[in-house]
Amino acid sequence: MKGIYITIILSLFLSCSSSQKAIRETRCSKIYKNKYTEILNEQYVAVNGKDTTKINEIRYECVYSAFYTHKVMYDKYGKWDKEIFPSNSNHPILMWNNIDLLLNGKKYIVLTNGLEEWKHIYASVMILDEKERDVLTEQTEEKIALTNFFGELIKKHNPEKKDFYEVYWKMVDPKRWEQIKQYQKNK
Repeated sequence: MKGIYITIILSLFLSCSSSQKAIRETRCSKIYKNKYTEILNEQYVAVNGKDTTKINEIRYECVYSAFYTHKVMYDKYGKWDKEIFPSNSNHPILMWNNIDLLLNGKKYIVLTNGLEEWKHIYASVMILDEKERDVLTEQTEEKIALTNFFGELIKKHNPEKKDFYEVYWKMVDPKRWEQIKQYQKNK
């Protein structure tokens, strides 16, 4: 019985101390329209039952919207082919198949993601080749070109184009879309 109490107390202590640390560490003191503060190469980890998948993710930090990579892909290539709903998120990862990003005939599978939290926001991209191999594993010319490609798309993002939001919100949360339309009408 004493062991259970110690475990509970330690769990509470650790959860409280880690949340305080997260509050103290703020990555984005400012967010940027059509810009970002840095590009990070991180690992995205997906757990599905007993299966764990790791894929490299390019994160554009401190962007104005966590939807930037979703939206720039939509603006350039149209509606995505598939939505993937991670268990730890309210928003899907969007996937496009067979996209010739670098206009060299090589086709890619592009997955876009993003995260918006208090004082931390990023938009990200994960890229696989036609055989579903992660092309962002090593520092290659291809990885640099793809990183720069998405960085430029973010910089050239056109905020006046808003088609993406209607398609996205109608699919993810139709009630939220109705609220957005009502807000826009009342402006």
